[in-house]
Amino acid sequence: MSSKEGIYPYTIDAYLSDFRGKATLPMLGGFMLQAATRHAEERNFGYSFMTSQQRAWVLMRMTIEISEYPSNDTSIKLHTWVSDINKLFSERSFAFEDQNGNYIGYARSMWASIDLETRRPTNILDLERMADFKLDKVCPIPNATKIPLLKDAELATSFTVKYSDIDINKHLNSMKYIEHFVDVFPIEMFQEKEIQTFEINYIAEGQYGTTLDILKKETDQDKSVLEMKHNDKTICLARVTWK
Repeated sequence: MSSKEGIYPYTIDAYLSDFRGKATLPMLGGFMLQAATRHAEERNFGYSFMTSQQRAWVLMRMTIEISEYPSNDTSIKLHTWVSDINKLFSERSFAFEDQNGNYIGYARSMWASIDLETRRPTNILDLERMADFKLDKVCPIPNATKIPLLKDAELATSFTVKYSDIDINKHLNSMKYIEHFVDVFPIEMFQEKEIQTFEINYIAEGQYGTTLDILKKETDQDKSVLEMKHNDKTICLARVTWK
């Protein structure tokens, strides 16, 4: 294993699985955030170092593509590595390996570094220690891309950001966006199909106590675009492809 790559084991616990006895998309997304945090922390460009510099990592975009959701009481290995760096963004890739050594999914994510006081982007290239761990390893899915704003969408649901939704900054947790988005779909869809690809663009922070609307529009067969808004302000966009 290259020291530039992190490989972390996870177990699909039955009490966290869905009604099918399989891992959920938010569960796998949570594993990704844990792995990214550990990988960066172990290489000294993670939370501890960034906060000492009055900076923080912010997830901007992400694409997750799953060919097979692992069943409960099985184990997976999650591979993660820094695949690209420029002045404004860092790209991190992931690969999901099941207990039989088969790759069952991949993900690509884009991150920015912000100043904790101004909330404005900072130059990632000055993190020299991070550049040392860039790994030229191919991730076989496309880069996370920009999702266009919706037109003529229907209101699917609304919710208020509460205690269990927020992170250390009192903003909507990155995986809670995904939870609220997938909850828009009826259980019958999960009985018949699975989410093959989930793309998400984080645009603004959902703040504690605010009410957020989720708009939904079917753009193609087995494909939907979702938009999370606070009043007229877009907070987040997602595109979901089923198989």
